[in-house]
Formats: sequence, structure tokens, C-alpha cells
Amino acid sequence: MTELIIDDKAIEFIKAELEKENSPAVRLSVTGGGCCQQLGIATVEKEIARDVKHIEKGVTFHVEKYLNDNTSSIDITFDDERKMLIANMNYRIE
Repeated sequence: MTELIIDDKAIEFIKAELEKENSPAVRLSVTGGGCCQQLGIATVEKEIARDVKHIEKGVTFHVEKYLNDNTSSIDITFDDERKMLIANMNYRIE
């Protein structure tokens, strides 16, 4: 199971986006491919089959099963200078 580590400014930003989109949750998924995988963050109405639900600081996150199975943690912070979320995925080493 993936540990979500989200700073308070990132939570505030996400909550504002959820309110603006009138959406109840956020979905975290892998975008890109090969060596350039990135974390996709999108507002959603409901989870997709096999997503894993996490609730952090009052926000519901639906985490793609691949991410949940293959990462030990996902760190999300808010960059004040660029006014955007920054994510770091820490993959499991086996």
C-alpha cells in the first residue's frame, strides 16, 4: 500500500480545485511511459475499478492500482513560486 505524504499547501490547492470543479475526489495515476513516467492528478466523480481509496486530511484520493502496488510513497508538495503541485513517486525496490 502506498503512503501519501501531502503538505498542507498542496491540500489547500487540491481542495480549492475540487470545489471549483464541484468534484468529490482526486485520482492519482501514471502518465507517460518508459523512463519518463509522471504522476497524473485529476478531479473525478468516482473511482475506476481496482483503484485504491485513501483519505488524507479530508481529501479523498483514488490511487491507480499500479501505483498502489508499485510505490512505497507518493510525496505531493505545492511550489509557491510556480503555483503548481510537485510530486515525487518512490518506487518499491525488490
